[in-house]
Amino acid sequence: MPFVWLAVFLMPVNCLQPSNQDINAPIQNIRVDPRRGELSWDLHGNVGEVFCNKSRYRFKAKNNNTACQFHAFSSCMVTNYTIRITKGPSFSTIIRYPTEEGTPGTAAQNLTCRIHDKDFLQCRWGVGWAAPGDVQYHLYLKKDRLPSEVKCPHYTKDPQGRHVACHFNISRFENGFYQIMVNGTSKASRVSCTEIFKYLKDIEVLSPPNITGWCNKSYSFMEWKTPSRLTYDLSYELQIEKSTGPKHVETVHREGNYFTLTNPGTYTVKIRTSSKGQHSAWSSPQSFECDSEERPSARVWRTSLLIVSGTLGALLPAALLCRRWRGTWRRRPKRSARWRKCRWWRNSEAPRGFGQRQLPLRGMCFLPVSQVKCSFHSLGVVWLRHPRPFRGHRSVFS
Repeated sequence: MPFVWLAVFLMPVNCLQPSNQDINAPIQNIRVDPRRGELSWDLHGNVGEVFCNKSRYRFKAKNNNTACQFHAFSSCMVTNYTIRITKGPSFSTIIRYPTEEGTPGTAAQNLTCRIHDKDFLQCRWGVGWAAPGDVQYHLYLKKDRLPSEVKCPHYTKDPQGRHVACHFNISRFENGFYQIMVNGTSKASRVSCTEIFKYLKDIEVLSPPNITGWCNKSYSFMEWKTPSRLTYDLSYELQIEKSTGPKHVETVHREGNYFTLTNPGTYTVKIRTSSKGQHSAWSSPQSFECDSEERPSARVWRTSLLIVSGTLGALLPAALLCRRWRGTWRRRPKRSARWRKCRWWRNSEAPRGFGQRQLPLRGMCFLPVSQVKCSFHSLGVVWLRHPRPFRGHRSVFS
């Protein structure tokens, strides 16, 4: 790995001191933390307000006027950073980061990248005008403020065998702010690097979706899948040309992923994707021939659906009745029922309406005596054993 990556990722903080710094200056010991995107310093004395400038951008200091937060620090292009006190003692200082490395003119030139077909990143660059003959370039992709980077797995070479393009699948990459850097190696001299910072969605080239659907005499239903996983505010534009009648192209704007056309007949449709004023190319024309009558396959499908629905409608009540009967049967006494105690009354106290029979000791039981085995232990208590399940008889157990 070249020195520039070691400087950015292996050293957490770089100290940058102006060459003519005053030992009594209110701002001293200036530090750059590329991972956190922070420029910090030690503050001496009473200072009211501090601002940092990077090119035409201005940032207000935070953490009690001891640090400025930037979106990212360049690893290849030397940049001037100005720290200025606006309230308090008059003070301003300029630092340069990073330190210049490599021979001028050896870095890759005209680095451009784009994402196409939803998940594929392609980058191209040219060979530096002062690059040595044995130069070889390598591309790295790193998400903002993460220490690890991804090396390009597939390169395109020029006739001299030098890498001039990179392409790889980024389906596992999340959307975000990325640094795309190309550095080089050579035995003859040190090669400078070049880089760009981009949001992935900003370099995506939108693609038209593929339409699928079906139709009959009454209407046509068309649908498609979202052709991007990085851009969410997508809309679609359809051009529909019917074969019947005078030639006319109807343009439809749609935000959803489907469209219904009534009385379609035979027609041709094209579609393209749009987002914030950007448009994809038009898709290839797709033709739909909608029969004047319902297709035989559709009739067979509908008939089969009706048969299945009728069968399920007939079986469902039977299944519910069977389930209820099984639950009732499980609650009845089993053949090997244990001895149970039966309440009984004297003849004068027996309740009415149960078809009771007289037992020894003038007791009354609410089960047929011919179908039970009785055992008497004391006055008022009868023990019964069921030889088999009973149906249609009532019993009272204590």
